[in-house]
Amino acid sequence: MGEDKETKERLIESAKAEFTEKGYMKASLRKICADAGVTTGALYFFFTDKEDLFAAIVGKPLDELKNMLLGHFAMEKEMPLSEIYEHIDGGHDELSAALMHHLYANYDAFMLLLTKAQGTRFEGAVDQMVDMIEITYRALYENMARKIPNKQVNPYMLHWLSHMIIDAFIHLITHERDESRAVVIMSRIMNFLVGGWMDLVLEDKEY
Repeated sequence: MGEDKETKERLIESAKAEFTEKGYMKASLRKICADAGVTTGALYFFFTDKEDLFAAIVGKPLDELKNMLLGHFAMEKEMPLSEIYEHIDGGHDELSAALMHHLYANYDAFMLLLTKAQGTRFEGAVDQMVDMIEITYRALYENMARKIPNKQVNPYMLHWLSHMIIDAFIHLITHERDESRAVVIMSRIMNFLVGGWMDLVLEDKEY
């Protein structure tokens, strides 16, 4: 049992190196197996195919990231309107720091996801994250608009801001290798972005 675990771990480490160097499409399973010191038959004992091997590297960190966001969204959904305002003004630092820590703790996996996933089911992961944020906050802000006289949601601004938040995290992890510095920078970015949510997303109704 321990030997199987070690073999699987060697395959994953070898695959990380191969995917990082060549990308998913050009990566060679034969090379991955040779570098791990196993036969291709051994690889298929652990993984269905090349995409399954790629998923073994990026799938769990991505799911954990999504679950962190979903937990945050669920908390916001239960907040009364008065607390939402207070939360928007200052409740994002803890979340952004936790997200940054998760990204840096799984740095290799997320770099593969962001730069080498073409040809896999993960190549649309960034757009899926944007959609998740947009859908969640559309519901939240539409609920807020119903409680504020003469206000409505601006869908373009909501979509743009959803992209901006994801893009900010991507830019940091791909350009700043020091996690502690990235957390400080992200705090400033989030202060800027979150400060504009209310004014940009909730607009006066046109009559």
